[in-house]
Amino acid sequence: MKKKNIAKVFALSLLKSILFILLIIAVGFASYKISYMVLSNNSENVGTSSNEIKDIIEEAQTDEISKNLIYVSDENKISHLILEICNTNTNNMDYITIPVGTDYTIPTDMYQRLSTVNEEIPQIVRIGRLKQYFQKDDDAYGYGELIIEKMLGVKISYYTVIDRETYISHYARRNVNVKFKPLSLAESENDRSVTVTEKINVASESYINQLKDIKGDQKKIAEFIKQQYERVDSNLTVYNKIGYVECYEKLDPELFHYWGIPGKYTDNIFQVDTKASKLFIDNLVNNDTTYTQAQVFDRVARTSTKSSKGKSIIVLNGSKIGGLASAAKTKLTNAGYKVKKIGDYTAATLTQTKIIVKEDGAGKDLVQYFSNPVIETGTVESGYDIKIIIGTADANN
Repeated sequence: MKKKNIAKVFALSLLKSILFILLIIAVGFASYKISYMVLSNNSENVGTSSNEIKDIIEEAQTDEISKNLIYVSDENKISHLILEICNTNTNNMDYITIPVGTDYTIPTDMYQRLSTVNEEIPQIVRIGRLKQYFQKDDDAYGYGELIIEKMLGVKISYYTVIDRETYISHYARRNVNVKFKPLSLAESENDRSVTVTEKINVASESYINQLKDIKGDQKKIAEFIKQQYERVDSNLTVYNKIGYVECYEKLDPELFHYWGIPGKYTDNIFQVDTKASKLFIDNLVNNDTTYTQAQVFDRVARTSTKSSKGKSIIVLNGSKIGGLASAAKTKLTNAGYKVKKIGDYTAATLTQTKIIVKEDGAGKDLVQYFSNPVIETGTVESGYDIKIIIGTADANN
């Protein structure tokens, strides 16, 4: 009889333990879901009511005008960030580059809620370091989407994550002048416009040709989208993305438009002008006119008259961050430059990239491909005209 009582007590204790563990799991899961929903309430900038909030992780879907946040993931950092706006009414496609060197101060109410997810997250976040603030990548992308919604003052439909290799094959970089009227930054007097030079992402020539090859063929487009989304992470299902087939069929990749974002640089740190950005993005979203001509970019002033194309270039990695020399070679080769060799620079670890040229005035056309590089006239190894030593500042370039 005593043994039966002991067995009964043991069984009841075990059952209580199991129920307690299940309760902890349920509470944890509920807290996780609630935190997404509460943080999604962007009433300050977006006007989203609590009744309209959806779980961005599980219920992302396509809209007539969808805003896709494209992360470029490179190990533990975000190396590039692009907001794609696909308008199925006008068949326009707009791409807005958001500098990953952006510092953003999270509003206090949102920061307090985020602190319950990760108590060590700073209130001033660097956009390129989102993956460092959360243990799980999915959390970084999901909560990052909410942070960027606040920063831009817009509602984002879903996010997509691509790797560096995909980015290099799909995009190229170019300098443009972004002109806007500052609405929240004390940048100028009255309503005078300011101009900020920014590096933006544009579709590479090879990617445009790839899109042109499938244009007008629904079957090829559907297969293309399916293949693309099998190699990326996204909170949008392939099924929903297939809904864009008709839009892709009508899209002309030569008419894609590319933009920078209103804001300012201070010592290489970018600060988004939230009010001006919201107005700018709203204007793109509300544009009801179909693009019929290729975009014309303002020329960014350059002082160089000497082209580096045709010159023999050697690229060395002076950052001790793997893959930067190879990535630079791919970027420069795609732009028409002749990179004959890559390797490592072991004399020191550089922060700022150096472009060393034999002739005065040369190499200035290479500046646009790096983050504030220094150009020096000096000695270059025999057989080469230009030597580029990549610094750590170009890890996010």
